[in-house]
Amino acid sequence: MEAWMMKPITFSAKDVPMNGQSHGEPLVITLLIEEWGVKRMLVYSGSYAAVLLYDTFKRMELSYDILIPSTYKIYGFNGTVTIPKGEVTLRVSDREGYLDTLTTFCVVDIVSRYEAITGRPWIAGIKGVVSSYHQRLRFPTYIGVVEVLGDPQAARQCIQVDIQQNEDKRARLRRENNKAKEIKVGL
Repeated sequence: MEAWMMKPITFSAKDVPMNGQSHGEPLVITLLIEEWGVKRMLVYSGSYAAVLLYDTFKRMELSYDILIPSTYKIYGFNGTVTIPKGEVTLRVSDREGYLDTLTTFCVVDIVSRYEAITGRPWIAGIKGVVSSYHQRLRFPTYIGVVEVLGDPQAARQCIQVDIQQNEDKRARLRRENNKAKEIKVGL
């Protein structure tokens, strides 16, 4: 390893955002994927796969032909199974030129406010350290440790949309269950 790769990466009390947030939001950052500004990228160490939402893939005007068939399924924490549309390897970078890496994304067609999700392999690949409490991603570069700040406002918006979608889904399921009970009673 190069000497610059072994510099310590630390966080301290002075790194804590003091703008009234609860520090419990997920880390949502903005990076470039193939020069496209992805503003709602969730940095999630609980995920093994890097995920690119199909809507984001389409907005980037990438050709469907570049997708490689995927040989696996993605299992969500709640047991849901998603079959990917395919995989694609794209360049992920920051605007300053310190981060430049090829990342293989699993392209999925699901409803989410996030545009992309990075997982453990991506974080490890850049030798990054994530702190949702400090709302920062830090990683070593030849000029020293560089950081990408989180966007807690974007994180809160994503959470609110997820909560609303779940409430809507529960309400729809309750209506369907009630309708099924009414039909059963009417028999």
